Amino acid sequence: MGVRPGYWGRLFIKEEKATMKKMMKAISVGLALTMAAGVLAGCGGGSGSSSAAETGAASGAETEAASAEGGKLVFGTNAEFPPFEFVTSQGVIDKYDGIDMAIAKQIAEDNGMTAEINNMEFDSLIVGLQNGQMDAIIAGMTITDERKEEVDFSDPYYTATQVMVVPEDSDIQKASDMDGKKISVIQGYTGETAVQKLGYEYQSFKKGTDAVNELVNGKCDVVVIDSATAQKYVSDNKGLKIVEDKDAFDSEQYGIAVKKGNTELLDKINASIKKMTEDGTISELAAKYADTDTDTATSESEAETAAETAAK
Repeated sequence: MGVRPGYWGRLFIKEEKATMKKMMKAISVGLALTMAAGVLAGCGGGSGSSSAAETGAASGAETEAASAEGGKLVFGTNAEFPPFEFVTSQGVIDKYDGIDMAIAKQIAEDNGMTAEINNMEFDSLIVGLQNGQMDAIIAGMTITDERKEEVDFSDPYYTATQVMVVPEDSDIQKASDMDGKKISVIQGYTGETAVQKLGYEYQSFKKGTDAVNELVNGKCDVVVIDSATAQKYVSDNKGLKIVEDKDAFDSEQYGIAVKKGNTELLDKINASIKKMTEDGTISELAAKYADTDTDTATSESEAETAAETAAK
């Protein structure tokens, strides 16, 4: 059958229009799917990537964020330093008690927060602070130039000095008399630094109680430790006395450490310290805990057992 003139041209145009229609439909469907995927990602899918970012950030700044939000304020300490920090069955912050613990609690309350304690070895505290395991350190920590390179310190809240704890019949009367003696110190404390500067050999302990027990049991001749803590150990253990040597040991000041650059928290801490210094709170705490029988202090496991028993 013959074909009318222009037929093929009209057929081509018709097919081209159909093809374009299909392409536009396909593009519309593709755009719709893309937009739907974007909406889903914004509502839920994005939580995966953001949670990964948040996890990374939280590992280093979790406690700082908490303090900024006015929730909890986490203090790192080494609860082996009575009367400043020790473990008991019922302390001012959970099972933790002492001058520093009462100060920490007041600082938190002054800023509408709740104080929490992260207890660890003294030597690990600065690393823990830098890693975001705590907001601040309060642990009878002496302000030194070396430590200032790693942390920012608050205004001083307590002044102490190093002294020697010896048996009552000891012939040690000054620091130079320790030469050739068996000396014990607490690892990481300024007493260790003081003995190092004197050039004497010594043995170090992670706990003050262990060092003093070494002395009580006759296994060493002298313990070099901070004056306030020395007074507690001497009052709690018969047969011991304190020997001072102001020419050998300089006075030192305790401060609260925060991460470098955390001026917001540091300002809050300094404001509380100023208030507690001016109204006599810190002096009252020092007097109170000087009369506290820290022989009743327990280990963390013993404190936990006592708490569990009381809850039953």
